[in-house]
Amino acid sequence: MQYLVNHKDETFEKVRTTVFVDYEAWFYGCRNQYQTEPDVVDWFNHVRDKGQIDDVLFFADFSHESIKDHIVKLRNISNSIIDCSKGDKTKDYTDFIMLDHIYQRLFRQQDIKHFILFTGDSHFQSIVAFLRNFNDKKVGIYAVDGSLSPLLAEAANWYARVIPSSGRNDAIKRAIIKNLGWVKEKSDVIPTFTKTVSVVSRNNPEYSESDISAVLSGMITKGEIRQEEAIIPFTGNLVKKLVHAEGKVL
Repeated sequence: MQYLVNHKDETFEKVRTTVFVDYEAWFYGCRNQYQTEPDVVDWFNHVRDKGQIDDVLFFADFSHESIKDHIVKLRNISNSIIDCSKGDKTKDYTDFIMLDHIYQRLFRQQDIKHFILFTGDSHFQSIVAFLRNFNDKKVGIYAVDGSLSPLLAEAANWYARVIPSSGRNDAIKRAIIKNLGWVKEKSDVIPTFTKTVSVVSRNNPEYSESDISAVLSGMITKGEIRQEEAIIPFTGNLVKKLVHAEGKVL
């Protein structure tokens, strides 16, 4: 996975930290937006560097068929797994139960200095503001890219937008296709492999040239992009021009 982190306050040291995860939102966010599942181990390796982790609590309605088997996977990280199913499928209790646990930790364990939440829901803006402004706590947010509320992001000390690996590659593909579409309108520009990688990386600095090169190579192998011989004007040099095979890429 890729983590696009915004540190508005980079001066705080690693302190006792508790993590609260709306796993239901994470799971369905990955499935609906990126057609994949959360990589909990990769994420835990990332979050464990953000503080002295005291506990990680996972919240979800695990009564649903699609998510119930994930409890076993989550136990590899933590035993603090809270099933938020209440029998009434017309209501979502997960947010309320997670909020209740945050307040309980705040009042019962004052030595917790850093709260990390995995959610993009604006409903948590008030608790984040309360933790920071009235209790002098540091608050960080993880959220699936595309689901983070701007109000919630603004309320926290820092936030990280999480992009699943498959989603990252799809985003790079779109950036490459966008660039080739722009070049198509420029008769004096010939998009070679090296130039395309360089330009896409410059316009999308969150992606490395090596990542873009790997995705572009894969697109060529799959026939999503063709390489055709072309002559550079004025120099007469022969190069391989990239051409998007339209209709091949979703």
